[in-house]
Amino acid sequence: MQEIFEEVSAIIDAGLNSVITNPDIVLLNIVALIVTAIVVRKFFWSKITNYLDKQQHALTEALQEAESQKQQAIQLQEQSKADYHKMREETQALKQKLEKEAKLQAEAVLSQAEKEASRKLEQAEKQIAYEVTQAQEDIKQSIKTIAFTAAKKIVSKEIDETTHQHLIDEAINEGMKHES
Repeated sequence: MQEIFEEVSAIIDAGLNSVITNPDIVLLNIVALIVTAIVVRKFFWSKITNYLDKQQHALTEALQEAESQKQQAIQLQEQSKADYHKMREETQALKQKLEKEAKLQAEAVLSQAEKEASRKLEQAEKQIAYEVTQAQEDIKQSIKTIAFTAAKKIVSKEIDETTHQHLIDEAINEGMKHES
């Protein structure tokens, strides 16, 4: 490795010394550089600068487009958040409205059920009152029949106390038979 380092060092010294010992090579290199610069300036410089301008313009447009898209994305994100909050509020309002309607419907159903129960209870009370009245009428009719039968028996016979009691029991039994 040391040998390579010494060799490279010798070549660099020889090159630096050649500038001092051979000035015409340095002059020739300077002239070649100037001619190359003039040729590049004359024939290629406008193409190179146009290319670089186009690249710069394309990069500028790409950056502007990226910034524009970023702003649009931010606006869309904000709009989406606003839409979400609005939709959530509408959903809450709809939920409350539906709950209120359900409550009103439940109250209406309960009210109607209470009315129906009250109507049926009233109807049952009327039926019971009618049946009681009917039973009272039947009892009155039975009593009339018994009394009529007893009076008929009494009129047809002259009776004493035991016969009288026996006739009443008999009349009651006959009245019960007619009842059945």
